[in-house]
Amino acid sequence: MNLKEFGDWALVQKSVANPEVNTYKGQCVSLIQQYLYRVFGVPYKPRGNAKDWERNPLPDVLEKFSATTKLQVGDILVYGSNYGGGYGHISLVDINFKFLDQNGVKKLEVGYQNQPFPDYVCVLRPKNQLALGLNKNPEETNLPNLSSYNGTSIVDALNSVGYNSSYASRKELAGKLGIEGYTGTAEQNTQMLNLLRGTTGSYYQAANYSGTSIVEALNTIGVDSSYSNRKKIAILNGIGNYTGTANQNTKMLNLLKQGKLKK
Repeated sequence: MNLKEFGDWALVQKSVANPEVNTYKGQCVSLIQQYLYRVFGVPYKPRGNAKDWERNPLPDVLEKFSATTKLQVGDILVYGSNYGGGYGHISLVDINFKFLDQNGVKKLEVGYQNQPFPDYVCVLRPKNQLALGLNKNPEETNLPNLSSYNGTSIVDALNSVGYNSSYASRKELAGKLGIEGYTGTAEQNTQMLNLLRGTTGSYYQAANYSGTSIVEALNTIGVDSSYSNRKKIAILNGIGNYTGTANQNTKMLNLLKQGKLKK
């Protein structure tokens, strides 16, 4: 589910509870918990009242910015104790740059307005901007096509198609591909080359599995199904910025069932 789909879904629901546990229906934090769960695959975890999101530990998919930061779609706005009867408030910048919240614009319901409430205390921004679905076409990500390159050097490969092969450019490119913490190691460069070339050389055996869980499917063929290993597999199969969303897992599962999941 991308940002637009989430906004459409939330408005249809009118009032939502926390994901998985179905608690605190109609509260502002519940809407943001649903956002993290449905768009980024973050499992539910209590994180305090709305005002506490300024200081409490955040999920890895978010980073915190000051209230003076220029807003962009997908951002989460956190308000202090001067809102919500002392509990604070929290809202979301939706795909149309409107301000979506629950129990703010409408009592115990989802609603939106053209301008945010004033005096929010910080901005929480998703690290995985691709998950928001802002790029409608693959071409908009400006990824080089290395399908015709047969060598082993990512630098030579990028140069062969006229793409900037500097370290800074490769680091930015690695981020787009979901290769975290890029430092230019041989393993990372090989991952990048394989992703952009569209091949890794071998595939997992097809899973004889009729269910819908990628974890269970990997287990049936004796492959490590941990989140960290699934993330590595996702990268090799062109699924960038893997966070374990239902859509990403379904893509992996379909490839595995067809014997086309690269390893």
